[in-house]
Amino acid sequence: MRRLALPLALLVVAGCDNASNDDDGARCEPPSDATADAPAEADAGADTGAAVTETPLRPAANPTEYVAFSVEAPAGRAEFDALGGPLLGADAAAGRGHRDFVFQNGIRLTSEVDPRTAEQLVLTVEMETATGDEPAQRVVARVPASTAYGAIWFDAVEAAIATADAKLERGETMEAFRIEHRARSANGGNLTTYYDFDGVSGRFGISVQGPRTSLLSGRVNEPAQSGAPFESVYGRVNFQVDRDEFSFFVNRAYGISEGAAQNFNDFYLLPHEWLRLTVTPQLDDDRVDVGFEVVTLDGRRVPIARAPASLLGGEQFMQTVFRMYENMADGEIATPGSGTTWTAPFYYDDPNGGGVVEVIANGHDGVMRIAYAVESPIQTLQDVDFVPYQGQIVIPDDWDAVDPTCAEIGASESAQGEFKIRFAASTTVRHALGDPATISGPIWGSVYRARDVRITGPIDGAEPVVSFAFDDVVIGDGPTETVYELERPIPAGDYQMLGFMDVDGNADPESPDPDEGDPVMIPIGGFQLRCDTQPITAEFALLLPAGR
Repeated sequence: MRRLALPLALLVVAGCDNASNDDDGARCEPPSDATADAPAEADAGADTGAAVTETPLRPAANPTEYVAFSVEAPAGRAEFDALGGPLLGADAAAGRGHRDFVFQNGIRLTSEVDPRTAEQLVLTVEMETATGDEPAQRVVARVPASTAYGAIWFDAVEAAIATADAKLERGETMEAFRIEHRARSANGGNLTTYYDFDGVSGRFGISVQGPRTSLLSGRVNEPAQSGAPFESVYGRVNFQVDRDEFSFFVNRAYGISEGAAQNFNDFYLLPHEWLRLTVTPQLDDDRVDVGFEVVTLDGRRVPIARAPASLLGGEQFMQTVFRMYENMADGEIATPGSGTTWTAPFYYDDPNGGGVVEVIANGHDGVMRIAYAVESPIQTLQDVDFVPYQGQIVIPDDWDAVDPTCAEIGASESAQGEFKIRFAASTTVRHALGDPATISGPIWGSVYRARDVRITGPIDGAEPVVSFAFDDVVIGDGPTETVYELERPIPAGDYQMLGFMDVDGNADPESPDPDEGDPVMIPIGGFQLRCDTQPITAEFALLLPAGR
């Protein structure tokens, strides 16, 4: 029999900041926003003459948890209007919002005018889950959003899509952009609603995070954060530039040159004609003021972000990009395609009413690109009620029971002994197979020293202590009524058991191996043999996936 090994794929969710954005405009958005404590720091840096409040590097002090997900769907202008209008646009503000709108199978959106104030919406995300034989619908996030910021987001996306459509219809190229509405609530969680365009087509999506809940003793499933909820509008647009264009652009925007009096004024950030840049010199303060406006389809001007940037910071950014660019260019000259990949962001903000601006330069395959990422000032809102986890967990009364001694199970301590095995199927296997009667068939397996097994199976060169084969095993609802014994006693110690059940009856008895859909064991936990007879329950954890 082949040694049974079942590699497990681990899903790693990594947080990242704006600096780690790909140059296609798809922002890496962690479901948990590191700026969640920003309102508590609202006075930091205010020009009041008072002492500046410093922001701690790591403000979180207590253990917390959250669950999050992101989903999206292809969307052009018509699909966006149908989705975005009733969610955050004029339709929502007029009371014509979504009601249990099925965004994806089992994912529903609702947008309602807050009964406490007509200036605020309440956005709810619900998810259907399978609980027994009945689907259960639970609220996973509920956040407030203002009709003002919702309208800004909707109008900006409409203008951006219209610009992209017009250029593509004329056969022109279009660069990527992404526009988000971000709502954060201590009680209701986080909801980022976004439109992401890759230069050819767009996608409408939502990133959902339940509220952070406490892991302190006695406070599980209670809110871990406090403070007023808040929202912002974020946008990122991309450009392709060469070194000379970048040098002129940065000198004109942040430097002192012959054109210092001719800084950008209502500058079209082509090809994104809907977004305009104005840079105002404030040279007596060694800085410039950088402002962005959205031009809506009906010609209105909507300020989106404004922040000061120092001349020294701009010069440092320029020199950093030159260094990165030259290194990439040198590699391309030596061997095409070998130039280094790099990213260099220049971040500046005005948290007291201006917002955030970030210029992100990056290079890949010898090509340099620039992105402007801007975020509106944070606007505070009225909070919603707390959204707790709504699942039901049954904790066994004896979960913390001490393992019985040999005497308590009617056995004696011994240098060798026998396992008395009953087989069971996990809830995962029982749910996958459905009918308990189908959880039956012959079982093949092996017992290994625990030190010889990893999550991927036996280590190279490891041999089983003993192997086993049992015919006509019926688990059903399990564990088995029959108790199974190995062919001989084995030395006392710690063991792992690997094996499979041939539920479809097609294994070769001469060389038994599992195939797709057979229940298999995985080396989690283990078994301790200390008595001359040791009763254990060996569980089939899951069905063998395809290709394993």
